[in-house]
Amino acid sequence: MDAKRALSNANMASTLQDVIQAISTALKPHGFSGFWFQGVAHCAYENYHFPKETNLFSQTSLRKPTASVASSPKVAQLQRFYLSQIAASDFNFGFSLDTSKSYMYRLSCEKSDKARRLFNKHHIQTVLSWPVACHSNRHWAGRFILLSHLDDSDIQLTDLSTTLKDAQNKLFECNKSLFNPFLQSSLLKDNARDILVMVANGLQNDEISTQLPISIRGVEYHMESMRRKFGATNRANLIHLAHQYELI
Repeated sequence: MDAKRALSNANMASTLQDVIQAISTALKPHGFSGFWFQGVAHCAYENYHFPKETNLFSQTSLRKPTASVASSPKVAQLQRFYLSQIAASDFNFGFSLDTSKSYMYRLSCEKSDKARRLFNKHHIQTVLSWPVACHSNRHWAGRFILLSHLDDSDIQLTDLSTTLKDAQNKLFECNKSLFNPFLQSSLLKDNARDILVMVANGLQNDEISTQLPISIRGVEYHMESMRRKFGATNRANLIHLAHQYELI
């Protein structure tokens, strides 16, 4: 079955796992044996390389498997181990956060290269990061980390971009919010999202307080905390940003 037919058949898929299987089948002709997919904020690259208190995402939060799925339990385990044990010391990880272009992991022959040793342990010779634009939202994109047992010279890049665009569309049809890095991260805590929704619906702080188990001062605290976190100039701007990040 070719890549196009595999993803076309996914139109009838009823579960996310069906779509993941269809994507795995579609990627085989390109030479890839596994993948993980993750929603990545466009600001992730800058936040990771230039850490500061005003960043939306910390380096630690970016090294977590949030807003992602893997092609198999084995790949999911590899992803978790790589992110928790290897990524902090692997320069490839930071470069892979660039949502503007694809990136081929550089795995050296040095014994000190923990990333190479880990991937080689799983018989993986090539790791390719490939972002796919999310045209309905200008703040984040999907990114495939593609794994292959083949050398990079044997990878079939022809029409890979089209295959991955179709694959992302299928994943989003299943559950786009699952991959939204703003929604799936820990940016909003406790009652924060409920408060944003109520403010967007026109409720005042005292009205919100009567509907949630929180004081008026607590509502004010959450609003001010979110305003600072998102760099919003005022209440209206905060709601505007929340809509843009698809938090509400």
